[in-house]
Amino acid sequence: MPVSKTEQILGVLMARLETITGATVERNSAVPEKIPTGGLIILRDGTADEPEKPLGGFGGIYCRQNAEIEIYVENGDAAARDAAFDILLQQIGTVLDADPTLGGLAFGMTYSRPEIDTEAVIGGPAIKAGTLIVAIEFEADTALG
Repeated sequence: MPVSKTEQILGVLMARLETITGATVERNSAVPEKIPTGGLIILRDGTADEPEKPLGGFGGIYCRQNAEIEIYVENGDAAARDAAFDILLQQIGTVLDADPTLGGLAFGMTYSRPEIDTEAVIGGPAIKAGTLIVAIEFEADTALG
C-alpha cells in the first residue's frame, strides 16, 4: 500500500532534522529520563486541521498538518544550557528554512517561536525544553492525507 502524503511529509521533515549535528533526533518517542549530551529533538505528528475541498470538486483536497518539534537540553549551568538551546533552535530554523516545500511535497510551511520552559530535576541538572508548531500545507488525494 502506498504511503500517505502526510507520512511522506513527516518522513522528509524527520530526515531533515536528522542532519542536525550533535543532537539526538527521534519521532513520537517518550521523553527519556536522561537527555543526551547534544540535546534531544522529538518530532511529533501533531494534529491535522479540517481538510478543505475546492468548490466544484476540482483538484485535490487541501490539508494542513500541525507537526510539533520538541527540543530538550540538559545542563546544570544556566548560561551553558541557554546557549546550547539557542544553538539547537537556530539549527532547526536553518533546516526548516532551507526548503519550505519539503522537496515539492508541500505548498509551504510556517513555524512559531517555541513555548519554552525550564524544569528543575531533583538530584540532576535542569532541563530547558521548548515546542515549535510547524504548520505544513499540502494537497492530498483524500481527506486522510
